[in-house]
Amino acid sequence: MKLRSVSSRLTLTLLLVTLGSLFGFSLILGKALEQFFVKEAEVTLRRQADALATQVPTHWDNALTIRQLTDLMSEQARSQVTIFNTAATTRLTSQGVNRGHAVVLPNELIRKTLAGSPQAGRLWIATDPKNSWWLYSTVPLRHPETAQIVGAVYLTMPLRRPKRFAEEVQGLVMGMAIAATTVAAATGFLLSRTLTRPLRALHRQAQRLEAGDYEARSALKGHDELAQLSHLLDQMAAKLMETLSALQAQETARRELVANVSHDLRTPLAVLRVELEAILDGVVTGEKAQLYLQRACYETDYLTRLVEQLLLLAKADAGQLQIHPQVVSATAIAQECLSRMQPSATQAGLTLELAAASTKAAVWVDPELTGQVVLNLLDNAIKYAPESEVVCLKVLPPMERDRQHYIPLQIQDQGKGIEANVLQRLTERFYRGDNARPRGGMGLGLAIAQHVCHLQGGMMHIKSQVGQGTVVTLLLPVAAG
Repeated sequence: MKLRSVSSRLTLTLLLVTLGSLFGFSLILGKALEQFFVKEAEVTLRRQADALATQVPTHWDNALTIRQLTDLMSEQARSQVTIFNTAATTRLTSQGVNRGHAVVLPNELIRKTLAGSPQAGRLWIATDPKNSWWLYSTVPLRHPETAQIVGAVYLTMPLRRPKRFAEEVQGLVMGMAIAATTVAAATGFLLSRTLTRPLRALHRQAQRLEAGDYEARSALKGHDELAQLSHLLDQMAAKLMETLSALQAQETARRELVANVSHDLRTPLAVLRVELEAILDGVVTGEKAQLYLQRACYETDYLTRLVEQLLLLAKADAGQLQIHPQVVSATAIAQECLSRMQPSATQAGLTLELAAASTKAAVWVDPELTGQVVLNLLDNAIKYAPESEVVCLKVLPPMERDRQHYIPLQIQDQGKGIEANVLQRLTERFYRGDNARPRGGMGLGLAIAQHVCHLQGGMMHIKSQVGQGTVVTLLLPVAAG
């Protein structure tokens, strides 16, 4: 189970990589050191043979001096030194190697040396299991005056000696490498613990989030990748909480909508049925029947607006709301909307006024959707500000905001106004203020209005103060050219 943790796997991986690298390094180092020391031994033998080849001929007739020279060289170099005469017979041998008998050089190599060709290489001695391979070097001896070859010098040493030097150096280096590996493993373990500690914190946070605790935070400090991941998870959890809160609020609003729709649709339908049945049955006739028919038309218009809002909202949610902008007069849109809302205003006892700064103010909007937005805003003003007496629709001069040109279209009433806490939520779908329920409506008009404005590149602003009325401003983009 421990090997399943990231810390254990990181430590084990680091250790295996280090040991593998160390093993490979050991093989390469051993081979390199062996070649180095063997090569160095061969060069040393050649130098020693050259030194004797320089000194011995000078004292060729003095056997004692030659013995002293060869003994000194064999002891210093810990090698076997042999002097041959021109007949290829041994004149003397000096043993600086702990061996019972001398290493014999093949006659062919002696003859080549006496012919003037120095020889060097390795010998295989099958009778010596301890030192099977030997290094040797031969040099001809020339008389110092006549330069004639008077003999040959032969030096040999066991190959095991330079190899042992290589092994000793390799052992020292490997000891240091093993110590370094131990330190690296300990460091890797501590490093893995440092890395896995924040991972465990992130894991605990993820488990709490999975369990539904969306307030879980890892709160890692720093600016590394894990800290950035922690910040990202914290932000995601915060957004998830906001989304869930919004969904809960929307679900609550939808439930309220079901109740509202059942009332807002059932009441006018019941009125329509009763009044139409009264006319059909002949209970109501004359002017009273005419009044019943007018009220039936009003209720039909109300139902039509409700259905249009629901259809418009459904298209917006499905991404199927198509905008067909064109150059149109803002004043013309305002006049058309006032004309359509005049019966409702008259029935409510309100006066609709139009104030246009210019009749030629052209905007680039979808006239049908923009008209629907203005109708919704006028309907809200008529329903929720009956004490206003006058609802004014203004087409103001062009203005610039954020390097864009707009024509403001304002709907202003003189009603009771809207409280600040209600004003902040007016554009939420299905939201209705406390004073909205008795007047009907489903809380969709302002949400749809804002959505349509954004789709057309415009904006909507609502300002209101309690006791001073409400002003809704639509910023419609000016038509180019």
